[in-house]
Amino acid sequence: MLSEELLSAWLQLGAVIDNQRLVSDLPFNEAMVCGLLLRAQEQDRALTASDLCAQTRILKSQMNAILNSLERKGFLQRRRSQSDLRRMELSLLPGGIEHYQKSHRQTLALVDRLIASLGQEAIETLVPLLLQVADSFDRILKEV
Repeated sequence: MLSEELLSAWLQLGAVIDNQRLVSDLPFNEAMVCGLLLRAQEQDRALTASDLCAQTRILKSQMNAILNSLERKGFLQRRRSQSDLRRMELSLLPGGIEHYQKSHRQTLALVDRLIASLGQEAIETLVPLLLQVADSFDRILKEV
């Protein structure tokens, strides 16, 4: 049955990505949050924990654990917004930026190896299909 095959492939890929850290010292969710924070900082925007939850669909309790871990590592700074004292804005500290960028380069090197393994044409076909799957699944989940 096609639905069983798709689910099995999806779970297998998810397990490989989630269980085999792409970079040994930065868990997937921490890397994702660092990437979002860095892109926001590069655009001179501030993000809050709520913003990150909305963008990643990570539960607030899980996001707090991620942010606490990044803060303990010295990668993250929390500060009150000057325009709205109720807002706690998040930013990466220089050490967090450096660590994330190093990890990101290592991840890109792995992705380059995947491209070499599968071939550029296959990847050029796969990327739009994956984006279409994500968009379609997102719409389906909103209907449930």
